[in-house]
Amino acid sequence: MARVAVLQLVAWTTMLHDFSRTGSLSEAVGKTFDGEHLCPLCKKIAKVRASEEKAPATAKTEKKAEVFIAQSSDEVPLPNCRTGAYGVTPPILMPERSEAPPVPVPREFVS
Repeated sequence: MARVAVLQLVAWTTMLHDFSRTGSLSEAVGKTFDGEHLCPLCKKIAKVRASEEKAPATAKTEKKAEVFIAQSSDEVPLPNCRTGAYGVTPPILMPERSEAPPVPVPREFVS
């Protein structure tokens, strides 16, 4: 399905490019999206979409998931966690700065 969308985008871009060579951009947009001026790629995309609509949608199920669900119990085990307090963390001591921050060096302006 995603490939069809990408191909449709490529087809529209190509059509816009081709139609804008012979007319204005607004005319090119009109011809591209009016449904009357289909390019060969648009015709192939329409056939693919029609065949996708005719094919019945089927859902694939995996037996692995069914077995897992059937074997799982109703009780979920609790996580293994310890109870207790971690205590108080000691304060972080930061050294005091006595010097001033560096002053940027003046730059000359080049004109």
